[in-house]
Amino acid sequence: MATPIQRTAGPQPVGEQNGEFRWTIPLSAAPSREWLKFFNTPLESDSVYMPSLVNFQPREMVFASREELIKDWVQAIDQWIGTANQRVAEAEAKRWETHERQQRGVEETKTRLTEADKYRSL
Repeated sequence: MATPIQRTAGPQPVGEQNGEFRWTIPLSAAPSREWLKFFNTPLESDSVYMPSLVNFQPREMVFASREELIKDWVQAIDQWIGTANQRVAEAEAKRWETHERQQRGVEETKTRLTEADKYRSL
């Protein structure tokens, strides 16, 4: 099971342009494609705070925001991270269940073939 992605620190300003700062937030690991897909498709959307405005580097996220909005951005990002982690875990559990069901089917087929082979000597 994949380790959940977490923020490892708060946002750090890395540049300013036209009253907006570029912020970077370090992450505990590089997100997978599946995780990024879930991050970018939250269950709820907000017109001001959108995950599509967040860019990813290997182990950090970068976004632009005015300073007075940063607390709301971090709150939204934390929610998106939590949702992405949950949805990845659910997808992995579903894949595991499917795999287990397929394996049971293979084993059942082998058992039926073995049992049916008892008529070979007739």
